[in-house]
Amino acid sequence: MKLFGLLFFILITVGVIFSSCNTIAQKKFEFFYYPQLNVYFDVAGSKYFFSLDSCKTWDSVYSRTNAEPATLGNKQILYSNTHAIWDSNEEHLKQYNGHIINIVDADTVVVNQDEVADRKIKKIKAASTNNSKQPAKKAGFFQRLFGKKHS
Repeated sequence: MKLFGLLFFILITVGVIFSSCNTIAQKKFEFFYYPQLNVYFDVAGSKYFFSLDSCKTWDSVYSRTNAEPATLGNKQILYSNTHAIWDSNEEHLKQYNGHIINIVDADTVVVNQDEVADRKIKKIKAASTNNSKQPAKKAGFFQRLFGKKHS
């Protein structure tokens, strides 16, 4: 009877260890999501993830400060099984009413042509080609001072 109880205890212990290993292996990553600009912040890595071309490509930048950025708007706390949080971006856009940013394509097209100021052309007077008399060339300093040389 003791052997059966010990065997049952070992079996339960092994089952608990294996089930806890499975949850340890499924580590959750914590992110802040700023839907106003569609930006993610990796809390553990202090890294921002963003896209400037309608979510076609993603880039990152490290944060050098622990201060909350006021310009990113309200944040949502997200947990993910994967570090590539942007793979679920389409869901996050719908769920949190996010906004897609596209700066790259906007630069390649002329935007707001009416707002561009007209350049003013400076008019430069061309040198006149009149055959008017030009003043005679003045003598050099020494000639004026000493006069003509007499030989």
